[in-house]
Amino acid sequence: MSIQYKEQIGSRSIGRDRGSFTATRTFLVYDDDATIVLTVVDAINYSGGVRFSDGHPEIAGIFANSFDIQPVSDRAYTYTVTWNYAQPVEENDAGGDDDPFVGNPDNTTINPIDDGGVLDPPTGGESEQSDDSVLGDDGVSEDEGNNESESERTFNGVSLTTGVALVDGYVAGATIPTNGAETGSAIADGTVVHEGGEPVTIPVPTTEISISETHYGAYFFLNDVQLKAGKRNAGRFHGFDKGSVIFKGMSVQRQEYNQWDVTMNFTWDAWSHMRQVPKRLAGDGELDWNDTTPPTLDIFFKQPFPDTTSFSFAP
Repeated sequence: MSIQYKEQIGSRSIGRDRGSFTATRTFLVYDDDATIVLTVVDAINYSGGVRFSDGHPEIAGIFANSFDIQPVSDRAYTYTVTWNYAQPVEENDAGGDDDPFVGNPDNTTINPIDDGGVLDPPTGGESEQSDDSVLGDDGVSEDEGNNESESERTFNGVSLTTGVALVDGYVAGATIPTNGAETGSAIADGTVVHEGGEPVTIPVPTTEISISETHYGAYFFLNDVQLKAGKRNAGRFHGFDKGSVIFKGMSVQRQEYNQWDVTMNFTWDAWSHMRQVPKRLAGDGELDWNDTTPPTLDIFFKQPFPDTTSFSFAP
């Protein structure tokens, strides 16, 4: 038998809370010989798959420490496996020197060890968490807000979720206009994929971004931030190119008299949120075929979010 272990496109998610990263990855596991009965144990213990203590491929300092495996309902002997990654805290967490899975041949049993003790991050780095693990007035001064200030802000964390948007497309691999601005020119490169002017589905990579912070003060001022929803970034934003991120809006929750929890949501799009449209005749709106051999159809990028603004309001 030959087990296939495929990571699912767009399945990676990354979160961050108080300086500690977490992440997930999802895989499809099956045997390419349909006559083979692949058991749950064989699927999770596949030697070429993720193992306890394996580091995350993108984020240093977090390790595989738990998994969830589920059968696929419409496909026999096929499973989805979601691995969770986190920073070690206790000595029996995956990734530490006393990891109970070290030297163990499978993912389903552990070597018994004595409990107790705390590990530093296995990379040797310093944890970003301060000694003050509770926000606000808890007797430790690191993160306590200024009760008299209406502009005190404490950054909490960021969450990223990668995926794809499935859009109607006419040309694959076309060059995206700089900063997502329309050029007025027909697309001149890429591969034509439409069928007689009928679009096909094209996957466009996206990333959902949530940034959280806490404001301290008796009042919370919007400062017209709500008017910037639906606009793209006028400059680079946390490493993302100009014009490629949209501000979707924010949520505000008042937790105490002088504490406001704020989450701002953004979306990055590999096409800078542009979409492809065919040229049409002015009168009846029919497709404007170019009378060539073979006939061709001009395709243009259009920007449904033309307005840009500074994202300086975000942490």
